[in-house]
Amino acid sequence: MTSAILDPTGKRNRQSQTGLALAPRRPDLSGATVGLLENGKQNARRLLEDVADLLKQRHGVGAVTLRRKEIFSQPAPPELIDELSAASDVVVIGVGD
Repeated sequence: MTSAILDPTGKRNRQSQTGLALAPRRPDLSGATVGLLENGKQNARRLLEDVADLLKQRHGVGAVTLRRKEIFSQPAPPELIDELSAASDVVVIGVGD
């Protein structure tokens, strides 16, 4: 089985694989609507609530929507991804334990 490792920082030393590209970046978060997706593990909600507070205080983020996927070992349902993507300028996914 083949695995792919993706670098979420946007810093990469190799050429990207065909079909994969970084999402466009906003110049700043001022007034942005942020979607937060927690993975359903212990403390994920607490972490993301703190992230939301920091984003509001330090970066002027506007509305924040927090959603939860119910099975941490499975991908989020497509409907949940579509809902969060449509309602958000930026999405942050948080893992807890």
